[in-house]
Amino acid sequence: MTFLSKGTLALSLSLLAASAAIGTVSAVDFDVLTSEEAVNPYDVWDDGGTKTLLVSFEDKAGHDSVVDHAKKKKKQGMKINEKSITFTKAQKIAKADKEGKAGKTGRRLRWLQEDDAIATGFSVIELESDDLQAEIDALSELQGVTAVEEDGIMHIESMEYQQKLRGGGGPADHIREIQDAIRAATYQFPDDEIEFSPNVEGEEAAGARHGRSLLQETPYGINMVNASHVWSKTPVMTEPIKICVVDTGYDLGHLDLPNEQEHNVTGWHKVNSDGSTPFGKWDVDGHGHGTHCAGTIGAIGTNTIGVTSVNPDPSKFQFIIGKGLSDSGSGSNANVMEAVTECVNAGAKVVSMSLGGTGSSTITDAFYKDQYDKGVLIIAAAGNSASDSWGYPAGYESVMSVGSVMESASLSYFSTRNVQVEITGPGHSVKSTHKNGGYTTMSGTSMACPHVAGVAALLWTHFPECTNNQIRNAMIRSADEPPTSDSRNTPGWDKYYGWGLVNAGNAYELLSKGCDVAGGLADPPEGKELHDLALGGKFQKNVGCTLDEHCDQSNPCLGEFVCNAGTGTCEQVAGTAPVCDDGKKCTIDTCDPSKPYTVLTDLCVFTPKPCEDGNKCNGIQDCDEETGNCYLKEPAVNCDDSNLCTTDTCNPSTGICSNTDVTCNDNNACTLNDTCDPFQGCIFGEPLDNCCGNAECEADETEATCPLDCGTTLTTSFENAYSVELGPIFDIQTKSKNVTIGGFDLNCYVPEGIASKVFVYSLPGGNYYEDGKWYKKNLWDKVLESPITCQGFGTPTQVALPEAVTVPKESKHSFFIFIYTDASATGYWFYKSHYPPSGKTARYSPLVEDSYLQIQTGSGSYCISGFCAMISPRMPAITINYAAIDDAPTTSPTMSSMPSTPLPTFTPTLRPTPAPTATPTSTPSFAPSESLAPTPFEPVKVTVTSPPTSSATIVYAYYFDVKGGTYDSVLTNIKITTYASSQEIKVFAKKGTGKESEGIPCDWQLVAKTGNEVTGYWKTIYPKWINGFKPVELFAGETISLYVTSNQRLLTKYAGSSSLKYTTHFTSPDTSALPDIQVSYAAYGNVGLFKSYPSYYSSRSLMGALDFETVAPGSTMSPTAAPTATFSPNQLGSTELLTEDTHQGIQFDIHATSAIILRKLNLHLEAGTHLVEVWYRLGSHKGSTSGCANYNNYCNKWTNAASGDIISAGQDTATSTPAMAITVSPGQTIGLAVVFPKSGLVVGTTVTESGGDKTDGVLTIVTAGSQIKDYYGNEVNTIHSLDTTPITFKGVIEYDIANSFCAAISAENGVLSGDDYEPDVTSNDISNPNAPGEDGGGGPINGGGGGLMDFDSLS
Repeated sequence: MTFLSKGTLALSLSLLAASAAIGTVSAVDFDVLTSEEAVNPYDVWDDGGTKTLLVSFEDKAGHDSVVDHAKKKKKQGMKINEKSITFTKAQKIAKADKEGKAGKTGRRLRWLQEDDAIATGFSVIELESDDLQAEIDALSELQGVTAVEEDGIMHIESMEYQQKLRGGGGPADHIREIQDAIRAATYQFPDDEIEFSPNVEGEEAAGARHGRSLLQETPYGINMVNASHVWSKTPVMTEPIKICVVDTGYDLGHLDLPNEQEHNVTGWHKVNSDGSTPFGKWDVDGHGHGTHCAGTIGAIGTNTIGVTSVNPDPSKFQFIIGKGLSDSGSGSNANVMEAVTECVNAGAKVVSMSLGGTGSSTITDAFYKDQYDKGVLIIAAAGNSASDSWGYPAGYESVMSVGSVMESASLSYFSTRNVQVEITGPGHSVKSTHKNGGYTTMSGTSMACPHVAGVAALLWTHFPECTNNQIRNAMIRSADEPPTSDSRNTPGWDKYYGWGLVNAGNAYELLSKGCDVAGGLADPPEGKELHDLALGGKFQKNVGCTLDEHCDQSNPCLGEFVCNAGTGTCEQVAGTAPVCDDGKKCTIDTCDPSKPYTVLTDLCVFTPKPCEDGNKCNGIQDCDEETGNCYLKEPAVNCDDSNLCTTDTCNPSTGICSNTDVTCNDNNACTLNDTCDPFQGCIFGEPLDNCCGNAECEADETEATCPLDCGTTLTTSFENAYSVELGPIFDIQTKSKNVTIGGFDLNCYVPEGIASKVFVYSLPGGNYYEDGKWYKKNLWDKVLESPITCQGFGTPTQVALPEAVTVPKESKHSFFIFIYTDASATGYWFYKSHYPPSGKTARYSPLVEDSYLQIQTGSGSYCISGFCAMISPRMPAITINYAAIDDAPTTSPTMSSMPSTPLPTFTPTLRPTPAPTATPTSTPSFAPSESLAPTPFEPVKVTVTSPPTSSATIVYAYYFDVKGGTYDSVLTNIKITTYASSQEIKVFAKKGTGKESEGIPCDWQLVAKTGNEVTGYWKTIYPKWINGFKPVELFAGETISLYVTSNQRLLTKYAGSSSLKYTTHFTSPDTSALPDIQVSYAAYGNVGLFKSYPSYYSSRSLMGALDFETVAPGSTMSPTAAPTATFSPNQLGSTELLTEDTHQGIQFDIHATSAIILRKLNLHLEAGTHLVEVWYRLGSHKGSTSGCANYNNYCNKWTNAASGDIISAGQDTATSTPAMAITVSPGQTIGLAVVFPKSGLVVGTTVTESGGDKTDGVLTIVTAGSQIKDYYGNEVNTIHSLDTTPITFKGVIEYDIANSFCAAISAENGVLSGDDYEPDVTSNDISNPNAPGEDGGGGPINGGGGGLMDFDSLS
């Protein structure tokens, strides 16, 4: 958001020219303010200093009292300014209007004298005050003042602007807005069709405009509104009709728009008393939104360039531009009203307003009624709330409210839907003119509004004798019905589409029958004004009628209507509406107009009166048939068991009581005898001097740990351990004494006859997962490598260390234990653990502790190579044998020197252990114990099916997550719903969520694919996989992600909001063999592998089913083969001396000898939040190509790879850019640009033009980089010459070694820009199809970065 000065924000209405339409009153001088404050477009107009009030008055005396009040305050030292607008006719103002409007007042402070108070005009007062309420109170007491309100804020109604607001405020949003416009323009104009850059200015732009012509394009919306039907007709109006666009300005000089010299384009902008123009000038559009809207109305269609419009002949209309909003896209309600006033004074008949704000204003409502009475038709955007919320001015009755549809004529997902929506127009991905002579595609009701305004102006040129109300009614009475496949559409009016889609051709033919036939009354009935015929939205059609056919007959529940010619109103015919009354007092009687019927009473619906509140603990309620009142049929549940040692609760859903034992704990560390008496409650004993006789009770003791003071072992729970891996990784924390670790008791299992070894590694300092210590083997000390014979799950297997590990007091230490078998048995997972209990789910959370030692939540080793931690934390099932000593010993004690109970010898004697041979025999020479004898296991097949749905959305691809439930399982197949007769389907998978991996091929493994198979339309099938479906392991509680893609179309479930992504869509039932498997909503993709849509699009999910198999408890998961390639992260850092410099970024080159994928840059920055962008181009950033300098983007050779806000802790700490995926081919050089809107990047300055390059053998950083001193969005670097002072990149580059498959996809990968097409498809053919969390990101395999999965690549 652009920051505006207080001088900009202060409203300073210029004196209005005296005319028959509007009067003026002299003004009091006002000192313009100058400090800065950001604009909040969803709040009242307030810059932090100057407040603006609207004050209505009933006559001249009332206005004089307001002026005198302002002068008095001025003399008292207050900064205050007053200017006024008078109405042509006195208007009534009221608190509330018709249905749905009451209470829609937003957050304004306001005072109203009374309903139906009279206003003959209003003053705009700007003032500085610390107590605004006191000023409102003072004004409300003035004689003749009828209302006082805070002024509101207005903003444009484009989705691009809404997305910018959701991303935050400040300069960062302005830069993102520029980028969005560039990407949209690039998408619409391929390289070989671009005439000149939309952002080129000055002499270069002038020169470029003389280049070759673009082929003129007709945007889809022009044909959709059937404008061409009217173009061939001869207008009756002799003078061009005047059309006003109140918006962010107008790009005067755009080759595809009317100009001043030839077409008399004129306009208005605010001018302060000091001559400044706080919102800019009307003929300069710093935003582009106003130019886009004007292009839809009147882009020149008689030339051969750009786009055409609803009114392609500029000789038949004249633009009057009102600069109501600033270049930021926002402004004040008062400033917008002044722009409208100036337009009307200049003769405008149609006013297009693609803007809005929250909260209604009674004074503003009266203002627009006054414009309507002058014969002006004002058309406004309904809003982009995607809900039934209200926006203004579209919410006022005298303003025509316009919703938005897509190219398919279905409703745009963002379009506001409420009782005031009157008509719809094309507003989704609309192409039109843009600032700086360019073109772009935008979405929003902002884009729909000028289509309707353009049609109104086009019709009026042929029927100038019609009134504004007749033109308005003709458009709604001739509107096209929206698609019948949309269940939201009902005959006649509905809140989604209003009366339908505007159709210029239909309206022309209707008006040809006469203005009164098409639009009803020309003049209001006696005693009424023209605005009384403007009820808007749902109610517009039933007022001002002249014929019965003008009346809405679409709702049979309301009966039939005929026109009363005397009053101009539609009246119900007696006896034509159904009477829905079954005579029962315990039913709610309603009428459903959508029901089929033979007689009218068939429409009636009788619903039992709801008496239950859903809480069975409150008793059972029922309805009394005689009185219709609810009464208590069964009493409330009493769960009191008269036992003070239980907590008594009732389950609201079942009405069943539960009595839970009370835990008595007085929090006295050394009180061990707390008890509870059923009649007295808790009883607390006297504290003991110590806890167990030979150990002190320390300050941090608890009653749970104190009894363990006498022990020399610490054990975590072995119960309910169900996850299996190769061994535990965990931290311990010592307390006030040094501790020596002598060994461990493990919970492990290896089948009989399989030789195995145990490895124990030690890491002083703890925090094993921090900074990737868990896969850096060189940081760990190996303290044991020894054969092991596991005793089986549930029976501890002791592991003694040859030399105890000493851990100093008050310090942390990490242990890494894993078990290997011989090469023939690498599929076994030997060690059992489980998820931590509630409250201990994060790494390093305390699990168990005593006076000397604490075991913390850890992880598990999951790969044969070791040093591979699980993503999700695990609770190790382990016992630690230790000794606590006051001082560190001079020699490390052994197990035999440990105090207390002697520990067993290293080799357990629970069963004989034969010496393993080089090749284990298939039949062991001894019989396994009964407890370890294998039990036959038959896997259970479980299908998890998506819920039935009657609607779907067509996509090319989609992502979704699957979170494991209570047990481990294996995904064996997937059922998919198709939307193509034949296609090729691929399924990719990864461990962890797909949230951060959309569009990044190397994060995924291919698990299944088909050939170009016959699949059929609207079918839910198991595809014919080539080589089958590679099983995917799903551990209990862990998450995997799937990516399903097709070269044609698939069907998905539509979630309706981007906020639902990666939240649960459906869950396997508790009665299943695999309960609580959760399948999420997620993102969807465009055609082509890993081509992703922007993140703000709505979420989708699987329509189909997932097939799973159970796995044997405590044994193995299904084995998977090693991947065909690994992606090992390498880091290359420069080491030059650094200084800070006040530039906006750096450009430098890199060179690769092998195929790599750049993942992120780690930078050194000043502390704080920074918006960073990373751009790249093929070839060096120096020199030139085809006449274009490589360091800028005039030839569109740079691509944005990453953009977002990052937070730096300071220069000494590296801060990562957002993730990216830039593929660099072998032998290729690319240029990189790291851009910041503000300074703060640390760079090296002690380099020379040649030499000093840094390389690790794969990647080379060319250290002689260049400064970026200016930044203009897509230009990447200054428009001037390249800075020749060499600097070097300081930081670390992270990259992957890419195999040929993911490198090839990555080179083609990109994010689709400018295409908002989201088709919602509903059909009876898709009816109940019989088909169908956790943190993400995989740890490396064998030290690499490929994730947790060992999939075969099928590519």
